[in-house]
Amino acid sequence: MGSSIFGYLENDSEHEGLKVKRDLAKHEEWTEAILPADADATGPEGETNRRPLMIFAGVAIVALGILVARLFSLQVMDGDYNLALANGNRIRTTVERAPRGVIYAQNNVVLASNLASYDINVVPQQLAATPAARDKEYSTVGALLGMSATQVKAKAEVTCKPALPGCLDTSQPQVVATGVQRDAALLVDQDSDQLPGFSLDVNPIRQYSDGSLLSVILGYTGRPDAPEMLQNPSLNPTDLIGKLGLEQQYQNVLAGTNGGQQTEVDATGKPIKVLANQQPVAGDNLVLSIDMGLEQHLVTAIQTQMTASGADRAAGVAVNPETGQILAIASLPSYDNNEFSKGISESEYESLLNNPGQPLFDSAVDGGYPSGSIIKPIGASAALQEGVIDINTIVDDTGKIIVPNKYNPSDPSIYYGWERTTGLGPVNVLQALAQSSDIFFYEVMGGFTTFIHYLGVTKLTDYYKLFGLGQKTGIDIPNEGAGRVPTPAWQMSVSGQPWYTGDTYNIAVGQGDLLVSPLQMVMAISAIANGGTLYTPHLVSEITNAAGQIVQKIEPKVVRKLPVSAANLAIVKQGMELAVTEPQGTDCCFMKAQVPVTVAAKTGTAETVVHDDGEPSALQSQPDAWFEAFAPADDPKIAIVILIQHAGEGASFAAPAARDVFQWYFTQGAGAHSP
Repeated sequence: MGSSIFGYLENDSEHEGLKVKRDLAKHEEWTEAILPADADATGPEGETNRRPLMIFAGVAIVALGILVARLFSLQVMDGDYNLALANGNRIRTTVERAPRGVIYAQNNVVLASNLASYDINVVPQQLAATPAARDKEYSTVGALLGMSATQVKAKAEVTCKPALPGCLDTSQPQVVATGVQRDAALLVDQDSDQLPGFSLDVNPIRQYSDGSLLSVILGYTGRPDAPEMLQNPSLNPTDLIGKLGLEQQYQNVLAGTNGGQQTEVDATGKPIKVLANQQPVAGDNLVLSIDMGLEQHLVTAIQTQMTASGADRAAGVAVNPETGQILAIASLPSYDNNEFSKGISESEYESLLNNPGQPLFDSAVDGGYPSGSIIKPIGASAALQEGVIDINTIVDDTGKIIVPNKYNPSDPSIYYGWERTTGLGPVNVLQALAQSSDIFFYEVMGGFTTFIHYLGVTKLTDYYKLFGLGQKTGIDIPNEGAGRVPTPAWQMSVSGQPWYTGDTYNIAVGQGDLLVSPLQMVMAISAIANGGTLYTPHLVSEITNAAGQIVQKIEPKVVRKLPVSAANLAIVKQGMELAVTEPQGTDCCFMKAQVPVTVAAKTGTAETVVHDDGEPSALQSQPDAWFEAFAPADDPKIAIVILIQHAGEGASFAAPAARDVFQWYFTQGAGAHSP
């Protein structure tokens, strides 16, 4: 083989096993001068080992990835949190609380005002850095507040970030103690330079002029819980917000806007300069349509009848039928909402929850109860309007209706009237309302013995809904109940049972599965009183600013004009007036004798079952006593519905309460001065 530029072939004649030979004659010595290291080579270079380099590169990439991820977490994912930490170390924010708007009744009677509460708060991220320094703070603060260091520590130290469920934001102030004595609170404030993180917060808390009279309507204020803070991120744990009633409904109106100051501090926490300063803006005021004289007499009258009957729950509502304004409202027994505004204890709260009278439940607005016979004016309006009856239609009230059982003729269904022995005899619609004939309404609404063309369940329930039953009225407080108007479709869906004639009989006289609230019924009866306009009830009549200027006037809101003629409503009103004036009337004759104006009324006695330890007991059956009325009958200024649960006859207990209210209202109250 020929020679190679890099050497000579050895074993030239043999082709397998060819080897390259170095230039023994030094022909390539010049290359060694250029590449001196080659002179020391003992043979050709092998392939470079890259494994260590790859390991190093992998480690570097992983480290870089960790660094990038950490930077992303710090600057993007937790950027706001870490910025807050940084700012928290150099910026101190003090809050100047906005006065909460005042709540007034008519004639500027104060219902809810403000008192200063001295609270001690802590911002966890501003606490001393070392455990020993923090423990010293806790001991100092605890000694000033009458708390142990352990108790202070439990309030102050938060170990997780707000991104985690159930954690508090360490940049937000947390409440350490509320209602602190002024002198002790000022001592904490005076030593704030030596107590980093702790501060005095002067918070306006509610003072209710009569803590129990309107508690379920006014509601109360309290600290926001976790769900409320998630729903409204602008809140922090030291704020006070409306929790129930008007305080909750009008939170944004009453709250105002807090002011405060931002100050830059040095490493020791000493102020350097003021960065921002904002004055608080007071919340607007609520002026209610509540007449406090009427309110007090309504509550007293109901309490008197509760005592007389042995009842433990009751409710009442009085409205202006021409506007829908609530003049008085009661749910009894009540509770003192001042206890909530100051911070109710767990044992006191448990006592309220376990009270059989359910003082925390608003029976007037949220309750749902069988109405008894106070439902009959609505049914009468429907039957007259649909042409099923007129003023001359007569039904013979024999005291009962016997409905044969086609599956078992020996076991018929018997539906009794309240006068089951002899019945009331022949009655028209006026007498049926005045004397509360169940048989008349069984026949007219459900048919069977007399009427071929009776009203029927569909038309009846349609009119109940037109009068506002089975739906919320829209009153301006939260947690209103809708009640229930049962229908054949509803009954089939919940029980799988068909609708029978007896079911129509039941709801025609306010029994069965029909459920109403006192508020719904007073609005329905007001629509009859005013000639056919169903209004939305409302408690707030005006919103004013801190200077007393009107910001908003609440105008009456019409739900609908009822499809019942004025002539037919006049017949119903006449029947209700006869209930008071006719000798056989269910409300005769004490109302006529003691109230100086004409009254139109209807009693109701709704059969219920008292529950004993959660179990129904037929042996303790007691009816609910109902009463509805408006006056003067020819030009109504006030409509009232009263319910006294498990009291007995409506005429015996609910009616006397209404009589006492009417008597005061038209002799000493606003009704005495009406034109």
